[in-house]
Amino acid sequence: MALLRQIAATLLVLLAGLALWTWLSPAPGRYLLAEGSPLPAFARPLVSTLSSADDPPRIGATPQDRQRGNAPLVVTDAAVPSVTRDRLRAVGTAEALRTVAVRPDVTGIVAAIEARSGDAVEAGQVLLRLQSDAERVAVDRARIALAAAEDQVRRYRSLANSSTVTSVQIDEVARARDAAALDLQSAEIALAKREVRAPIAGRIGILDLDVGALVDSSTTLATVDDRSRLRIVFSTPEAFVAQLDVGQPVSVEPSARSGRAFQGAISAIDSRLDQASRTLRTEATVENTGDTLRPGQSFSVEIAFPGDSFLSVDPLAIQWERAGPFVWTVAQDRVAKKPVRIIERNVDRVLVASETLREGDPVVTEGVQQLREGAPVRIQKVPDLPETPALPPSGVPSAAAPGGEAQPAGDRRAEART
Repeated sequence: MALLRQIAATLLVLLAGLALWTWLSPAPGRYLLAEGSPLPAFARPLVSTLSSADDPPRIGATPQDRQRGNAPLVVTDAAVPSVTRDRLRAVGTAEALRTVAVRPDVTGIVAAIEARSGDAVEAGQVLLRLQSDAERVAVDRARIALAAAEDQVRRYRSLANSSTVTSVQIDEVARARDAAALDLQSAEIALAKREVRAPIAGRIGILDLDVGALVDSSTTLATVDDRSRLRIVFSTPEAFVAQLDVGQPVSVEPSARSGRAFQGAISAIDSRLDQASRTLRTEATVENTGDTLRPGQSFSVEIAFPGDSFLSVDPLAIQWERAGPFVWTVAQDRVAKKPVRIIERNVDRVLVASETLREGDPVVTEGVQQLREGAPVRIQKVPDLPETPALPPSGVPSAAAPGGEAQPAGDRRAEART
């Protein structure tokens, strides 16, 4: 009895293993259900149910049908057009439209500060005054000398009619009068330099000075920024250089305050690329409406381009051989090899260029290991997944591609196969 039980248990294990093999692999199902197989008729429905063979060959089928039934099962995905290099995203730094560091022309002691840190100033407005007692005295002395020279010129000209003085003497006193006028002008210039004025209109920075401080031409008294408009400086990769043009619209968004974009235009393009980074210095000008932006801020810069159009395929479809990459396509239930050239790899698609691949061609993504040129194949249809309901917004980044694009169909198909 023990021997019979052992034999029965062994048979059950073998049958279970055969059933599992039939369920996991289509090969045993095709063999058992084929014409002339030793499988009894009453067992065929059970094997047909367990077998994973899709559309197994029927008894009495033609050789073409039996060949199609034994053909490899593949999954395809259409080659679709995609656009690359249609959007540039870079990080830029803001600079004021004009920035001037204010320094005095002369050495002196600060006598009065006429502006406060952060004030809006006009061009020519006095920012601070230096002690100017000696310069004022020099101006007064020059005025007196000029008045005396002018009186002498008048006297000499009145005596010219009586031939008391010569024309040479008159010319000499006239030259002395002109020299006195120049001395007065020089004294007034020296006095004017004792007042430090704003060279441009804008806002001054922090004044780190006090009355009584000694300053000279190397001392930075203040920095005046004209921030009515800002220049956003960023680096453009070499691939986009040919598409740049002055006046091209750009969109910038402060890195610290995302959600609000400012519109501007490219205002300057450098004449050469940086050899180390292979990038081109580019400037865009943005209106600083409301004075909300500051020089030195970082910005996310985005520029739209027409882009280049290529075909895109699933990354699983790319195969390699000695001649280079290629893909398998299906036409009339037979596969063909199409050489391609890889242009760009993304997370979910690969952009390729090919002289033989066309838009809409079914490209094999699964089952490529069993294929050969011109061999028949069977295409397995992948059911579409129902649309996933939108999740409530949260702080966790979504799986969408940058720029807000929805998740491509290639990812949903991969989930369905899984």
